[in-house]
Formats: sequence, structure tokens, C-alpha cells
Amino acid sequence: MTRRLKQAFLTMAVLLPVAAMARSVPASAGRPVLWSDGPCFQMSYSTMTNICSTRRSYEIPLTADSAGNKTVVVTAFGSTSSRNVGCMAVGMNREATVVWGGSRRWLPAFGTPQLITLTGAYIPNSGYLYANCLVDPGGQVNAVDYNP
Repeated sequence: MTRRLKQAFLTMAVLLPVAAMARSVPASAGRPVLWSDGPCFQMSYSTMTNICSTRRSYEIPLTADSAGNKTVVVTAFGSTSSRNVGCMAVGMNREATVVWGGSRRWLPAFGTPQLITLTGAYIPNSGYLYANCLVDPGGQVNAVDYNP
């Protein structure tokens, strides 16, 4: 019994920090950058698809627990290169006067949901984090995973 208790404790000690490292949010947690673009985004199972005829910008706020460098992974879908999705992760200070962000990255392939890994975002103490995506007509943002 003592051996099983030790194994259980060690398993929890290893798995709990790993489980706390990542957080996921559905795309429906975000909103269009321009309020007037609201009708362009259609929700289905918490994914967001651009149903308008031109590229639109969509932003998802991400709750951060600590300052530092952040990695953000957006899951998105585009059936062709004309239905592409390009995202970037951005960190800002509380006053919104200094921005830290990596470059925009686009879907690596088409026809199946793909991961877009974003690096380069930094959050200072009391700052905030968000993912910004440019979504072509028919492009879809599914979810965002990140280290809080």
C-alpha cells in the first residue's frame, strides 16, 4: 500500500505542473477587430468562419498568469490558398503603449485543420496577450492553445 501511495504522489507531482502549463480557448471566445465585421463571422461548434467576400481580422484575448515569453498555437482551417488564415501572437503592456509580437504566420497546408505555431510574444508584469488572425473568405479559426 505504501508503494502505491508513493507512486500516486509521484505521478501527481509530475502531471499537475504539466497540466497547468497549457490552456485552450475556442475561437468563439474572440471577436472581430472591427465591430461592423460581426456579421462576417459565422459560428459553428465554437469555430468561427469568415462568410464575407473579403479578408477580415479576428482577435482572441488570452488570459495570462505570468509575465514572460509566450507561445501560442492556433488551430485553423482553409480549404485552399484563397481561403487562408494568418495569425500572430501579441503581448502588450497595461497602458497599451508597447507591443511585443512575432511575425504573422499562415496555414502550412490546406484541406485539413492545421496548427499555426506563434512565438515572439512577450508579456510584461500586468500586461496582456492576444492572438490576431487575418481570415480570408471561407477561412476558419477553430481554437487557441497557449502557455499562460
